[in-house]
Amino acid sequence: MLEPLGSDLWFADGGVVSFKGFDYPTRMVVVRLADGGLWLWSPVERTAALEGEVRALGPVRHIISPNKLHFLFLGQWQTAFPDASLWATAATIAKCRELRFSVALADDPPAEWKGQIDQFYFTNSFFMNELIFFHRASRTAIIADLSQTFSETFLKRHWPWWMRPIAKLSKMVEGWGYPPIDYRISFRNRASARPKLRELIGKHPEHVVVAHGEVVRTDGEAFLRRAFSWLLQ
Repeated sequence: MLEPLGSDLWFADGGVVSFKGFDYPTRMVVVRLADGGLWLWSPVERTAALEGEVRALGPVRHIISPNKLHFLFLGQWQTAFPDASLWATAATIAKCRELRFSVALADDPPAEWKGQIDQFYFTNSFFMNELIFFHRASRTAIIADLSQTFSETFLKRHWPWWMRPIAKLSKMVEGWGYPPIDYRISFRNRASARPKLRELIGKHPEHVVVAHGEVVRTDGEAFLRRAFSWLLQ
């Protein structure tokens, strides 16, 4: 289930979840840090098989939620790895009071992965704040909802016929990677977000892993310029 993508980074696809009446695929990322510990991003539903593959890579030390919508399976993984630190944005921590979190994440990475994984905190939408991560060793950008790359196959299988043209017109599809319309419309003070996005693109990503859609395996830098052209203009 775990597929390697560059140096010390793997991803795994989970099941389909429903949000606002629409089906979304799920995906998690696993990074092995320099100390051998594992960094789990947006974990999907835990199964015995997936947990076994993760354990084979090393000890899980960090579990990360990138925004308040990516919380469904945090508790499962915290139960399986009680010694791991659980990290999230302030909005997620406020939403999931039953879980035990470390300090809230923002723009500056904590010492545990500083210099290995960069992070960019976008607080511009009243709808949702989100952290985008960049793993230096594999040159991989990791994005939750600010970029969505649905394939034609997924849309045909899971979305109603009348919504498929809307997804295409909104460019929430493979090759473009725009976020949903409500996320873009609610994205205010865009000038403050552009320097962060340009810094991310300036790191010359080769890969882009999104939670919802197809993985970008080559020329990630060009993809990000397209996916965020609505913001960079």
